[in-house]
Amino acid sequence: MIRFGMWSTLLLLGSLHGLAVAALLLSARRNRIANRCLAALLVAMVAMITPYTLGYAGAYDAWPWLTFAPFYWHLAFGPLLYFHVRALGEHALPRRWWLHLIPGALQGAYYLTLFALPLQDKWDWNEHWHEPLAMPLQNIAALVSLALYWVLARRRYRAYQRWLEANSARHEDLRLGWVRGFLWAVAVVVALNTGFQIVDALISPLDYFDYFPFYLALGLLVYYLGIEGWRHANLPLPSMTEPATQPPPVQRTTPDRDWRAQGEAWAARVAEAGWWREPDLSLTELARRLGTNTHYLSRALNEGLGTSFSQFVNRLRVEEARRRLLGDGDVLSIALDVGFGSKASFNRAFRAETGTTPSAWRESRRLDS
Repeated sequence: MIRFGMWSTLLLLGSLHGLAVAALLLSARRNRIANRCLAALLVAMVAMITPYTLGYAGAYDAWPWLTFAPFYWHLAFGPLLYFHVRALGEHALPRRWWLHLIPGALQGAYYLTLFALPLQDKWDWNEHWHEPLAMPLQNIAALVSLALYWVLARRRYRAYQRWLEANSARHEDLRLGWVRGFLWAVAVVVALNTGFQIVDALISPLDYFDYFPFYLALGLLVYYLGIEGWRHANLPLPSMTEPATQPPPVQRTTPDRDWRAQGEAWAARVAEAGWWREPDLSLTELARRLGTNTHYLSRALNEGLGTSFSQFVNRLRVEEARRRLLGDGDVLSIALDVGFGSKASFNRAFRAETGTTPSAWRESRRLDS
């Protein structure tokens, strides 16, 4: 008899949430590749939870033919995680991306093949081959795959943050703290699974019910990834692959420029023109307006002024914000007027420049006067 109790209901709710968000992600207009990869990851995670949702409800006792139903695709978790993070910054999949999914496809084919066998053959295979050999190897492969792709995803995330620092005036608005939290949440669940596997293999065998805390954690991870993924599904993200202006051929007989003087001259032009107020200003666009290329502009900022592009822009914004804070304007209005996308990003940039928050800085100036 099928009956959904507390355990199966909790897992079912997490699964339904994951499927609903996956459908929403497929309809998002921006970041389509990243959103589709996250949707696929959510569906694969829900599939892994499903046997336990059904099992705790008694479905396998009522319908034993469900044995080896193809719910396990977790060798695809790592590649999908990596594809999602990579596509946020590049809006594209890696070349020959399908090669990364071959292990997951083979895993699915393995379960599909066994699912088609007569029930007695399934039980015999499970007893003699699957539980003692195939399942441990599969679990080890899944953990190794997730660990490797997690490292690759984290490197991609950090590379994107460095690129934003050097190329985008929206760096403070696009720190993507949710991606960092997303990666660490995945790491916690993987570590939890590793702990269960170690206990099962080396300390004391765990039965079907002992694994409930892990699957509950996996269900919570589905909730978290779904909520954060949908919240940021349509966030406009610049691509690291956007074209940049190239430097002209180097003339060896031409002496090197005075990059400090050049940086100061360009900084004066930018300050006077007020281009720093534009939230989406990029290194490429600024170089075009200054009549130069991104290589020379970067050298003028980095070598001449000792700053990155985003720090340079934020410094001009904070300078104007301090002038306005001496008046009575609302802090959020000032933040938006000078080019920041939110109060939080304004606070971070202001603290980096002054060591304090805008409100505290304003209060200190009022006390001084």
